[in-house]
Amino acid sequence: MEQSTYFTSKNTKIRGTLTLPDNINKPPVCLFVGGSFPQTRDGNLDNSKKDWFPVTLPDRNLFKDEAKLFKKLGYATFRYDKRGCGESEGDCDHVGLFTLVDDAREAIKWLKTLPEIDNNRIGILGQSEGAVIALMLAAENLDLAFYIWQGGVYNNLETILKWQRDNFWKLEQDAIENFKNTFPLMYWVYVKTDELCDKIKQGNTNLTLGDETWSKELDFLIWKQHFDYPPFEFISKVKCPVLLLHGDLDHNTPHTEALLATEALKKAGNTQVKTHIFPGLDHSFRRLGNPDEDFVTAMKRPLDPEVTEAIRQWFSN
Repeated sequence: MEQSTYFTSKNTKIRGTLTLPDNINKPPVCLFVGGSFPQTRDGNLDNSKKDWFPVTLPDRNLFKDEAKLFKKLGYATFRYDKRGCGESEGDCDHVGLFTLVDDAREAIKWLKTLPEIDNNRIGILGQSEGAVIALMLAAENLDLAFYIWQGGVYNNLETILKWQRDNFWKLEQDAIENFKNTFPLMYWVYVKTDELCDKIKQGNTNLTLGDETWSKELDFLIWKQHFDYPPFEFISKVKCPVLLLHGDLDHNTPHTEALLATEALKKAGNTQVKTHIFPGLDHSFRRLGNPDEDFVTAMKRPLDPEVTEAIRQWFSN
C-alpha cells in the first residue's frame, strides 16, 4: 500500500509517500533521503525547476524502485520531496545543509508517531548528499536500526569538487559539450571551481554562473556548510549497522570515499559494517557502456540487479 502524506518541519509541509508491505503488522521502516540539487521523492531531479535544469532530464526513479524492493523484503519506506521541490513547501534555492538535516530529523520524529510501523526499528538510507545528511543523523545516536550509504562522501566538498572538475576536463570534447547543454549548472561549476571555492572561503554569499545562453545565481549557504562540516568529522560516532554501496565508475563521488568511510567506521569500533563496490556502475547504480559514457543516457537504464541483491542479502543476514 502507498499513501501520499506529509510531515512538518520549520512550519513547512514536506510531502512524500509512505509505502507499507502487505500483510505485515508493524513492519520496520526506512527513511529515504535524496541527494543534492532539487529532487523529488522518487529520486528524480525536479525538471519543473527550469532555472536549474533547462533541458528535461530522464526520470531514474531510484527511490521508487528501491521502495518496491524494500516492500518485498517486508520493510515500510518513506520518501519525500526535498524542501521546495515537487509538492513540498519551501525554498530550494536558498536552503542550507542544516535545514535539510532538520527536515530529515523531523521525518524520523514523525515516523515514530505512526501506529502502522514498528517505531523501534527505524533505519535511514541516503543517496549522495543524502548519504551525508543520513550520516549526520546516525552520528546523533537517534536509536537508528541501520544506516545505508549510497554514493556518499567522506572528504569535504571542496576536495570532491576538484576531483570532479579534474576528471571532467579529461573527457572527449563531444561529451563536454553535451554535458554543457544538458546540465549547464555543473558545467559552469567546473569552469569556475577555483573561483567558487575561493569566494566561499572568503565569505562571499553567492556567484552568478553561466553565459548569454544560461545563467543562475548560486547561493553559497549549503556549499559553505559542506566545506566547514566534512563527513569525516561525524563518521566515528555511528554505532548502528552500516551498509555502504558505491559504483566504481561513479563520476560524482569516487568509490574510494566508501573505502575511507569503511576504514574509519571499523577503526572507531563499529563491527557491523558491510561494503560493496560495484564494477561498472555509476552514481545512480546504472551500468555504463564505457567508463566515460554520458550520464543522461545511463539514467534511462534500470537499477542494476547487483545492487538490489546486495540489499536483499544484507537484510536477510
